[in-house]
Amino acid sequence: MENKKTVLENQDLLLEIHSHGGELTRIYDKNHCREVLWEGTPTIWGRHAPILFPFIGKLYGGTYRFEGKEYPMSAHGFARDMEFELLSKTEDTVWYGLKDTEETYEKYPFHFRLEAGHRLDGNCVHVMWKVTNTGESNLYFMLGGHPAFKTLDGGSIYDFTLDFYRKEDEPLHYQAPNEAGYQVDGLSGQLALESGKAAIVPGFFHKALTYIFDQGQVEKVSLLLPGGQPYVTIHCQGIPFFGVWTMEETHPFVCLEPWFGRCDKDGYQGGLEDREGEVSLEPGQEFRAGYVMEIHR
Repeated sequence: MENKKTVLENQDLLLEIHSHGGELTRIYDKNHCREVLWEGTPTIWGRHAPILFPFIGKLYGGTYRFEGKEYPMSAHGFARDMEFELLSKTEDTVWYGLKDTEETYEKYPFHFRLEAGHRLDGNCVHVMWKVTNTGESNLYFMLGGHPAFKTLDGGSIYDFTLDFYRKEDEPLHYQAPNEAGYQVDGLSGQLALESGKAAIVPGFFHKALTYIFDQGQVEKVSLLLPGGQPYVTIHCQGIPFFGVWTMEETHPFVCLEPWFGRCDKDGYQGGLEDREGEVSLEPGQEFRAGYVMEIHR
């Protein structure tokens, strides 16, 4: 089936959202006449802002265990690679939805409905998630965003500074996955901030392939341009995990990722329900969350 796209537009921004993955694939900033979201060049990284569900990051050994059975699962789950149904569209809002199928049930034995919405409000994009447990037992899942913000034409990631809006004396602790993509207790540290900011300099992502901040430490973060003016701000109050990622030598973008959940610990052999960050939802219940991307004028 050919995927379809929906366009939302106002005086500040133009958005494109695709049925494949329910993914936001374009943010065009009319005020500065520039693309903000990574265009998804396949030879570099062929995605834009995928929805991560029902897992985030890698599972140890590529499998998880539930009720005595082992299931294979790729990193970040399957939703980003599935076709969503258009549920509704208004002048400023679009909703796409995904339900479990026989195929998903074989590798993820739960009945669910995932809805992903995008709302355009001035220079802000509201990303909205809704998960419903349509089964008769508890639903276990993770859910997150993965938007990639491109560098300016002719620039690099080293033009960016991260502003975490923290007091200068507040530490910001991070964990990092190892090269295999799993959490290791020894790969952690404290990100040095100056007035709440950390410049992305050569070697920044050598220290941590992905910076993972837990316990709700990051509620707001901006990418600043040279000169200190804000480019993009993520507002993500109430979301427990936050990731910052790119591939330093090859990727002309930086991903700012709010997550409910995270990758497995190296060597994890426990059950699905005991994984760090797992959300549990009772039958018939709904889970709602989201975040806001502010594209500065």
